[in-house]
Amino acid sequence: MMKFEFDPGLIEEVVFMAIRDKEEQGDTKLSEEYHLQVDPIYENFSLEERPIQFRKVEWDFFNKLGFVVLVEKALDEFEELEELVAGTVIVKAKNKHDEGSDLVRDLSGKSAKKRMKVKLLAERFRDHIFLGKFLRHEIMHILDMLSEAFGYRSELLGGNPMEQCIVTERYSTFWDIYVDSRILKDGKETIGCRESRFEEFSALYMGFSEEEKRAIFDVLWNDENLTHGRILELADDVNKVLRLSDDKIPENLRQKKKILLPGALCPLCQFRTYKWVENLEEDIETVQDIRQDFSNWSPEDGACDRCVEMYKSRKAISHHSI
Repeated sequence: MMKFEFDPGLIEEVVFMAIRDKEEQGDTKLSEEYHLQVDPIYENFSLEERPIQFRKVEWDFFNKLGFVVLVEKALDEFEELEELVAGTVIVKAKNKHDEGSDLVRDLSGKSAKKRMKVKLLAERFRDHIFLGKFLRHEIMHILDMLSEAFGYRSELLGGNPMEQCIVTERYSTFWDIYVDSRILKDGKETIGCRESRFEEFSALYMGFSEEEKRAIFDVLWNDENLTHGRILELADDVNKVLRLSDDKIPENLRQKKKILLPGALCPLCQFRTYKWVENLEEDIETVQDIRQDFSNWSPEDGACDRCVEMYKSRKAISHHSI
């Protein structure tokens, strides 16, 4: 059986939450049992010794309430994991966005293998079914990270902070699609269904037509051989995502207008931009000025706010000089 441990802070919060929930339901037995074990600690142990004793009691209640078995059951589902990691540690997440999993160095130094670290909110232990789904989902992420075929590597996604945020969100969405599609095809439950994952994907690419989004999502959902490199490539390049719909939908339903999404390259300055100028075709003078420098450019190609401002300023200076 795989070795695993829990963050004492998480155990304490989960136990206190369970006691409060029972009290709110009018059941005080758990609270009374807890105080029968905790109250004597104040009398029989020094101030320095008490924290250790409190933790022993909290661990006993945590185990008694069946939470240890829940985690064991989730880990036992993946027999191969025991050979791949040095153990598992379950810690308390700061907030919902902090939840997730990662591989960390074994601090004991006894193994060259890494440990699996899972961050959870205490409230997840209220719903045993969801907890099982959540752990299954996160363990699949870990197995991908350990897979040579997947080729995971820790790296910054994107350049500047805004770009990192956008690329990271896209990457996470693609990876979640890859994880949950395989779990569901295996006949098991996970935290995201096909439709909910499509909605997340759709929200990232509002400029795509509905037909294109459906076609692209189908390709992603059915791809059982995605890699870290391929996901990052897609997360970083809108056009490569769009090309996934090639030959999947009729020509008349394809997106005709170029899609100007945040993080794409401005065709004029070749820098990534997050602020495209809207309705540029209506500014005839600026369009004409740009075309003097870029003869093959059209308003559909778009331009960033900095480039357009530069052309407007140059025009204003020219008029002033006259």
